[in-house]
Amino acid sequence: MKIFAALMSAGLAIKVQELEPQPTKRFGATRMCQPACAPQCPQSSRTGVPCLPAADVWPYKTNQSWSVKLGERILMAAKPSSHVTEERCKGFKLFGDSAWCMAAFEGESSSEGLSFGIEQRDLWSETMSNSFHMPTMLFDCFQDPKSSPALAMIAPNAAGSCEGNPHHCYETHYDAFRTCLGPREETVQGRKYTSLSSLLSKRNELSTHVKIDVEGSEWSVLEDLLENKLDVQKIRTLDMEVHFGFGAASEAAHRKGSKEEQVTREVQIFEKLAQKFAVSGSNIETNADGWQPAISCPKQQCEEPVVHTHGGLPVNQFAISFMNPALVK
Repeated sequence: MKIFAALMSAGLAIKVQELEPQPTKRFGATRMCQPACAPQCPQSSRTGVPCLPAADVWPYKTNQSWSVKLGERILMAAKPSSHVTEERCKGFKLFGDSAWCMAAFEGESSSEGLSFGIEQRDLWSETMSNSFHMPTMLFDCFQDPKSSPALAMIAPNAAGSCEGNPHHCYETHYDAFRTCLGPREETVQGRKYTSLSSLLSKRNELSTHVKIDVEGSEWSVLEDLLENKLDVQKIRTLDMEVHFGFGAASEAAHRKGSKEEQVTREVQIFEKLAQKFAVSGSNIETNADGWQPAISCPKQQCEEPVVHTHGGLPVNQFAISFMNPALVK
């Protein structure tokens, strides 16, 4: 019996050891977990809790405690909501910087998409137009229309199927505006800004999909949104690229105090956003796949990111997808 017990004990130990994820090293950073999507992970935003690496050797000149503290708070707020499951969502659609819960697109007939930050091509609004067949409105005051067919309004616009067309193309009607997103209607450094609240003012509950990629101009916009319960209820999905510590021109009124105080305000807004909306995914783990501290900072010569994890992974810029929690109750 003692021999049998010893064998069982040894067998159990082997079994447990086999189930534990093995550390993986890559260019000076080690993962102690395994991504849920392994072994074939998409190069897009992903659902699930991110599996992140830590630097084997600290890669930065400094190690500010507040940068770590705020970075970990960001990571906690960006964690996908437990009730946004594949079953409740009836599947996910992972596309570029978006991780969509498909329940957010069920039973729609009059939804519209608002896209802020277009650059040369806006695949988000094209997908909304061509895959989900909703009209869209595009806004950007920095991009030159000469290199952006959509912003110049010369891309095919509700002129038939876009299937097989690799170029800018919209099956459903779109409009484009040389206007940026800000906290209010105003002109800043010669550029025209509009507010999210003005664009949502005449819309119905759960009627609007929103994408915001405005290089740090998002914080006052989000702050105002969170104070308006009715506007929050009008948004079905919110896809964003967040930028901590960027100091955009439209945020000039909030550039007082220390850098820590400025970024703390942004983190607080982000945390409140994650309380009002449900997180469906992000590209934090995808960004981590390309993090190579041993190559980019082999001699600890790099400047410390304004916010990062305990392991050193920068989290000052990433894409995240939110949805209205009412859609997965």
